[in-house]
Amino acid sequence: WSTGSERVVPRFFDEAFIEQLSMDDGAVRLDRLNNGAPVLDSHNRFDLGSVIGVVVEGSARIENGRGVATIRFSEREDVEPIWRDVMGGIIRNISVGYRVHRFEIEKREGELDVWRAVDWEPMEVSAVAVAADPGAHVRSDADGRAPNECVLARQDGATEAADAAQPTEAGMPKDNKATAAGAAAEHIEAGQVENRAAQSQANEAGNQAPGETRAHNGDPAQGTQTGTAPASEPSAEQVRAEERKRVSDIYGLASRHDLPQSFAADLVERGVTLDAARAAILEKLAEEGDVAGRSSEPSVPAQARGDGSREVAYRDAMTNALMHRHDPAHVELRDDAREFMGLSMIEMARHALSRRMVDTRGMNKMDTAAEALGMRAVGYHSTSDFAAILANVANKTLRSAYERTPRTFTAWARQTSLTDFKPVNRTQLSGAPDLKKVAEDAEFTYGTMKDGKEVYQLATYGRIIAVTRQTLIDDDLDAFTRVPAAFGAAAADLESDIVYAILSANPNMGDGVALFHADHSNLAGSGTKVTEAALAAAYRAFGQQKGLEERLISILPQYIIVPPGSRSVEARKQLTATTPSSAGDVNPFAGRMQVVEEPRLIPSSGNDPWYLAADPNRIDTIEFAYLDGQQGVYTETRTGFEKDGVEIKARHDFTAKAIDHRGLYKNP
Repeated sequence: WSTGSERVVPRFFDEAFIEQLSMDDGAVRLDRLNNGAPVLDSHNRFDLGSVIGVVVEGSARIENGRGVATIRFSEREDVEPIWRDVMGGIIRNISVGYRVHRFEIEKREGELDVWRAVDWEPMEVSAVAVAADPGAHVRSDADGRAPNECVLARQDGATEAADAAQPTEAGMPKDNKATAAGAAAEHIEAGQVENRAAQSQANEAGNQAPGETRAHNGDPAQGTQTGTAPASEPSAEQVRAEERKRVSDIYGLASRHDLPQSFAADLVERGVTLDAARAAILEKLAEEGDVAGRSSEPSVPAQARGDGSREVAYRDAMTNALMHRHDPAHVELRDDAREFMGLSMIEMARHALSRRMVDTRGMNKMDTAAEALGMRAVGYHSTSDFAAILANVANKTLRSAYERTPRTFTAWARQTSLTDFKPVNRTQLSGAPDLKKVAEDAEFTYGTMKDGKEVYQLATYGRIIAVTRQTLIDDDLDAFTRVPAAFGAAAADLESDIVYAILSANPNMGDGVALFHADHSNLAGSGTKVTEAALAAAYRAFGQQKGLEERLISILPQYIIVPPGSRSVEARKQLTATTPSSAGDVNPFAGRMQVVEEPRLIPSSGNDPWYLAADPNRIDTIEFAYLDGQQGVYTETRTGFEKDGVEIKARHDFTAKAIDHRGLYKNP
């Protein structure tokens, strides 16, 4: 299950190092294995169905520098195919999950440092499809395993105890600005320790004697073959030294040119030569230089870039968990978000920081919140994972509330977009001129179209929402879900306020006459209920409307707009089909219009007015507009300065204007 092989551990904020697992006498704690540790399918410790077997008690031991154990497979039906593939030599890779209790650190000039685990403890054994990826798959302890104390013994003889804390990344010293949780190395995914030696002996359950608490090298395992390299070949130590230099040089070149550690790790994994790595780095720099030359985005330090697709997936998962917690009725919890359920906001912040390999040991809640919100970045403006997640949640709740808030005017008003904030001249075109009879051999004559103009322009509305450190510490989810939601609803309400204020205020049009006026033939002489006679008079007024060229335009109403209350009841009665007992009981307006009910039309005093509107696709009524490409609320995020936290600016560009009085009618 282990040969103590080396692997390269990359770090975002410092040079990578080489980790070795000592197989010397007394270095390996075998108690867990010898007490019946589980055998897992690909290190999956969250599902009982992934337990495919057990280490036979007392069978774990060290033989000739190799970890050996006997395992017994489960008799479950779903494990049968795995057992057969192991017996048939199809599944061959075995790896071990472990925690480290003591590292000895060897500093090497010009090469990667070596961290040798001289006191470590196997936790489980797994059958894996592919051997571990050296240096590319170190993961933070996001799965909730308990941390452990780890002693770091430096070359100068000093020792340091890494405090028990939520681990971050394996093997990094405490004084490093991104301290490793491998100092509490249980978090290292077991799949990262590759077994290049012996396969588990599946059919020898119970045949081995119990081992001791600490392992000692014994006789070679049955069937284990050893051999010596030919004299002409380089020694194993020479091969290791050359490999260390290759790895160290590749990581050094990548770090010097601000390339991500993942890029260097890929070169190391593929075994490219140093010359080939130099060529790949130059090509990468050329690509990034070409992109930078065509992009207006500011440069970001290499350690802040990361893997885009995984960053987005991580942020989306945590965002989904918070959104579901805020609104479970409308937001379905995704599978990849389940691991975040039940975590407080400060725990989520620590999770995000540990994933970025930031050591949170010794940080109180206030410091953790500041770090998570990107308020302690030095040298450049930074938006951390967690700050981006909070901003994303606030933005989604704001947008969701905006979209769910009713805006009744969209049925009868016309939407458009404006490219800028300059005044817009909206032209009212008359109908086409009359066609004239053309006599034989006569010429066609030109007709003209009159026009009228209405002028309006966009206006900007906005506020700033602050997500503070206190919000995280108090675990106050409402502070950045309900508050942004209220702003989103307010933005939608603002649109309705602006549009319906036009109906209520009755502003002057471009001709100097009020929107609803006797001169426009769209205002009833006195206020009445919604009766058959009143509707007939309104229909007649529509039918008599003429265009700018004084020709009838043949427009009829399609919407009746009423305040809640008696006018709404009257309108619905007039538009409902009935089964009359005689011709005189027929409802002549049944099904001819749609009712739009709007509370903003309730007057402060006097009679309730009601309105009719034509189809906005046939003739202009009221036009409402957004800035081109930014319909609805637009948000921007930055790290706060005046206030400790993240500031989210909600901006809304909107306007509305009555364009043509002929499409509207009012009964006061």
